[in-house]
Amino acid sequence: MYRIDRNNFFAEQKDATVYTPEPVSRFLFEIVHEKIDPDGLVLDPCVGTGSLLGPFNDAGFRTLGIDIEDQGYPSTMVKDFLSLKAGQIETPALAIVNPPFNVDRKMQERAKKMLGRRPLLPEVWLNRIVELWGKKVPTILFAPYGMRLNQSVTSGRWQRFVNGTYPEIVSIVALPKDVYDKVMFHSEVLIFNINGLKGHYFFGP
Repeated sequence: MYRIDRNNFFAEQKDATVYTPEPVSRFLFEIVHEKIDPDGLVLDPCVGTGSLLGPFNDAGFRTLGIDIEDQGYPSTMVKDFLSLKAGQIETPALAIVNPPFNVDRKMQERAKKMLGRRPLLPEVWLNRIVELWGKKVPTILFAPYGMRLNQSVTSGRWQRFVNGTYPEIVSIVALPKDVYDKVMFHSEVLIFNINGLKGHYFFGP
């Protein structure tokens, strides 16, 4: 999944945040914006500078970002999303999120308490979205290939997809591994609960 020489977090500490390129945000907006409730809330629970919400905001959607620090997006709630309680925020018309890529030791221990092992961070965010609002919320999630591939039949993650704990994936957007600035990362975009999309897209300029 990782090019170890570039991305080994423990060997070379680095910022866990890898920002979503604006063209990717625009691409996702174009394929989904007509298929979600125009009066509903578009939520990014790991908003950063707001790249994913920008196109929705520009088009007049109500948007809200959540992050542990304010990085400049105008509608940012400074809060730890993983500690959010049910009822604090309305059920979103769309949850769209590119979670942190790297797991520091503090997050590793916290995630292990949530799911009983060291999970991928996108799974932590998906799990929290489902806990707060149920598994029918339209969701766009950036994830490494290992989120859904190369699993054993006894894998907890595999079982959660198979037994319906997690929502069904309705579409996948393939991304080139060099789409992000200064990092090589095998990732894709998983889309849940948005009808009328193609099953698979390739992102390209």
